[in-house]
Amino acid sequence: MRYSEINQTQLLQDAFHCYRRNNLVISQRSFSRRILGKPPSYYSSMIARNRKPSRHVLQTLLSVTKTILATFIGNPHFGKPYAVNLNHAYEELEAIVEQVSVQLDIGCVVENLER
Repeated sequence: MRYSEINQTQLLQDAFHCYRRNNLVISQRSFSRRILGKPPSYYSSMIARNRKPSRHVLQTLLSVTKTILATFIGNPHFGKPYAVNLNHAYEELEAIVEQVSVQLDIGCVVENLER
């Protein structure tokens, strides 16, 4: 398994745990359906088999996470000192966006080098 594959598998796990920790999903099944746009067993199957998510799955994760971040920004409590959980969730999801973006960029570079 190449470094980028290990990183992408771990990234998917990190994203699930971030979403779960911040009560944005309640299960692996809901993460698969609502966040990744896949069948309910997708995430658990990928983790059990230690498989790398496809570019499409990472792009979906990126798009959905950006959409959720936009809704956070629209919340009138966002950024207020008393909205600790909201602000913390935003920071964690923002980190996921950065990590997924980097992985997608690395994937493009690798694909171009392999051509």
